[in-house]
Amino acid sequence: MKIAFQGIKGAYSELALYEHFGRNAESVGFDSFDEMFEAVADASVDFAVVPVENTIAGTVVENYDLLLSHDIFIVAEIFMKIRHTLLAKKGVVLNDIKEAYSHPHALRQCKEFLRTHNIEPMPVYDTAGAAERVSQWDRKDCAAIASELCAEIYGMDILSKDIQTNKSNTTRFFVIIKKENLTDEIVHEKTTIAFKIQHYPGALVDCLKTFQENRLNLTKLESRPIPENPWEYVFYTDFDGGMDSEVVRHTLEELEQRSLFIKILGSYPKGTDCW
Repeated sequence: MKIAFQGIKGAYSELALYEHFGRNAESVGFDSFDEMFEAVADASVDFAVVPVENTIAGTVVENYDLLLSHDIFIVAEIFMKIRHTLLAKKGVVLNDIKEAYSHPHALRQCKEFLRTHNIEPMPVYDTAGAAERVSQWDRKDCAAIASELCAEIYGMDILSKDIQTNKSNTTRFFVIIKKENLTDEIVHEKTTIAFKIQHYPGALVDCLKTFQENRLNLTKLESRPIPENPWEYVFYTDFDGGMDSEVVRHTLEELEQRSLFIKILGSYPKGTDCW
């Protein structure tokens, strides 16, 4: 079984993949989210693990757009605490470090630690890539901020753990599959959909009333622009309840009548924290 993630070995997405599928899973890294979605769509991989939201950085809007444009289905969600680790080459100590390389989000999330230790933040494309680079350089004054998994993969020393300022920093991931490969084994506790409203005053309220009238709890509502239709938007919604529920099916039938289109993106078990 092949499971895709975006990035290189040691990325947080790969760590989430292992937490969900186990360390024996065959992980396959892709350079971009577009390539990863295409791999799921053409069945060259069985699943993909996709970051969709972070409690600090917010929504990964690109991936919601890709969910809408591909024949993909969400079959699980994963919540993972992001625990940043300061890594350096073997034999280097914390007092040697003058620069820390990582993704800009990770650097911002660790700014208090960096300030305390007078370490200059150095932004690069991704966290695991930073670890790989630093492991290859013949320097003792630089480190990387990445996952603890990177220390194992790239043969680095851990100088400090949990260096993020906000200890509750959490990323939500979706596990996706090609829609035609769905099985009946999935537990349905939560559903994600996209819909577009009609153009009259109160159209969004009328759509949302559908959930209230059927006593379904919305857990997320977010709008995204439709590029080919300026100033028009599609709404992404999560709510409690699965597609195996008659109430949910009835609600979506009503919503379809009140909206211009609706797409069911997934129905899956509620996730719990990995760590």
